[in-house]
Amino acid sequence: MKTALVTGGGRGIGRTLARELTRAGWQVVVTGRTPGPLDDAVALGDAVLAVPGDAADPADVRRAVAATRAVGELDLVVANAGTFGSGGPIWLGDPDTWWQDVTVNLRGPALLMHAVLGEMVARGTGRVVVLGSGIGLDPSPWASSYGSSKAAVLRLVDSVAAELAGTGVSVFAVSPGLVATDMTEFPEAYLERQPQMRGLALVEGRPPQDCAALVLALASGRYDALSGRFVHVRDDLDAAEAAARAGERVGTLRLVQPEAPA
Repeated sequence: MKTALVTGGGRGIGRTLARELTRAGWQVVVTGRTPGPLDDAVALGDAVLAVPGDAADPADVRRAVAATRAVGELDLVVANAGTFGSGGPIWLGDPDTWWQDVTVNLRGPALLMHAVLGEMVARGTGRVVVLGSGIGLDPSPWASSYGSSKAAVLRLVDSVAAELAGTGVSVFAVSPGLVATDMTEFPEAYLERQPQMRGLALVEGRPPQDCAALVLALASGRYDALSGRFVHVRDDLDAAEAAARAGERVGTLRLVQPEAPA
């Protein structure tokens, strides 16, 4: 039986990921900052073990990884924990809240990779999935903390994928689309300037099960050619894989420079 670790696994997308992985026959360990929902996940059969901890704290990450190793060899790690607490112009917001978004959204996945990739490389197999966002690709006013962190996540993933080439280990960034979770109850300062986002997740959002299906597909190994790529839940994986094998740079982060004047 394969074993997975899901951060932020007590609620929202993370909880759905844990549940769907369990239904597919995986042993799932969940970690997060709030013990109650994690315990519920175990009690209801969505996970075999809960390890409370902060995804951005090195000691907590190491503890969660060690606990997962006691359950079974790590086959899949999903860096799902994230936050969006700073909304509005950067000069009006709280710098500590801005930086906390970056800390959780970027430092968290980096710590997790640091903790698990050595073991995976030694075994010659394993997959890491990091939750990204389309906001990391395009400028989004009044969301500079979240957008900056998610853009950095895409660069982290494609850089690490290059380091993993030939090892048998793959790493992916995925976007679940707009899903109704605690995070999409956006900061009020953000909603004041982006009123069109108020309630949008409920009206146009995707079910979290779509993201779970995407993660399960990537975990199967069928799409390892997409390692290092950013995959949206709406993407056709077969078409994306064919494009990747053909050498196309689909799903890669590119900063476009203007052409030099003639």
